[in-house]
Amino acid sequence: MRQTSPTLPAPLPPPSTDFQMLQAQHAEDAARFSALMAANMTRLYDHLARVGITHVMVSFHCDHDICRITDLTAWADDVERPCPDVEIPYVAPTQRAAAPRKLALRDAIARITCDLLLDLRASSGMSTPADGRLSLDAAARANLLEYNPRGAAVPSAGKSQTCPATYTRGPW
Repeated sequence: MRQTSPTLPAPLPPPSTDFQMLQAQHAEDAARFSALMAANMTRLYDHLARVGITHVMVSFHCDHDICRITDLTAWADDVERPCPDVEIPYVAPTQRAAAPRKLALRDAIARITCDLLLDLRASSGMSTPADGRLSLDAAARANLLEYNPRGAAVPSAGKSQTCPATYTRGPW
């Protein structure tokens, strides 16, 4: 008996996606993100120092893919300070060719903290609930992160805010 149909499948067409271009674009996006985050942090530290704030403590709770800022407290050495009414330029690191926009200091701190937390969780592959604190030390120009993964519920102290949203203006 003769076989009249081919026994092997036809070869696959060459890929239509340029994977080297995708890899280069990914590297370019990562470099752009790092540069924008560094520039945002520099502007934040400059403005904090200019208004006399030495460090800011940001409490947060992350639940799977959403992080919430639960508290922001500013300090001048060991004295708690109210939120100064200043605006700083901020560039969202998630948008291509985004123009800088002015944000209130409190909103800028919240956005930059959310950017840091979302980047940390994405790069580490973490998706478990966690809570903690981030200390932005303007005097040392450094960040200290206390990150505690757990199955805890969202803390009930104060009104929490989801990262993509901004804070309503109010007392620091």
